[in-house]
Amino acid sequence: MAIAARDTEDRLDQLIGVTHRLTELMVTETEALKARKLDASSTDWQEKERLAHTYRMEMMDLAKNGDVLLQVPAGLRKTLFEATRRFQEVLVDHDKALTAMREISEGLVEAIAREVATETSGPRGYGSRGQQGGLRASGIAINAKA
Repeated sequence: MAIAARDTEDRLDQLIGVTHRLTELMVTETEALKARKLDASSTDWQEKERLAHTYRMEMMDLAKNGDVLLQVPAGLRKTLFEATRRFQEVLVDHDKALTAMREISEGLVEAIAREVATETSGPRGYGSRGQQGGLRASGIAINAKA
């Protein structure tokens, strides 16, 4: 959803507000990730998605029409740039926290899968010389002629 503004300054003021709120939401989510207290039923999920969509659309429009920034006071441009820089820093921290959580989760899943495979595998099969080989016997018969 695009920002409805009366003029360019109002639009940038609103974009700064969106950026600040997104930053707050991402900081809160990053803290929850680091504390391992983030659940899938986050109450801020819909707000974050709406704001992120608005932010993305507005920033793409500003990238296409950069001369719009020249029409506003330097202080407003500076505030927007600082808010954007801070938001990008928070996104980097958030990405690191997500990556860490993903690696932990994947490690747990792999460890559980290895344990299950060890517990559920049958006896080792025999090789061509009658010795146990590296093959695991399975309950599946394969007809090589089929």
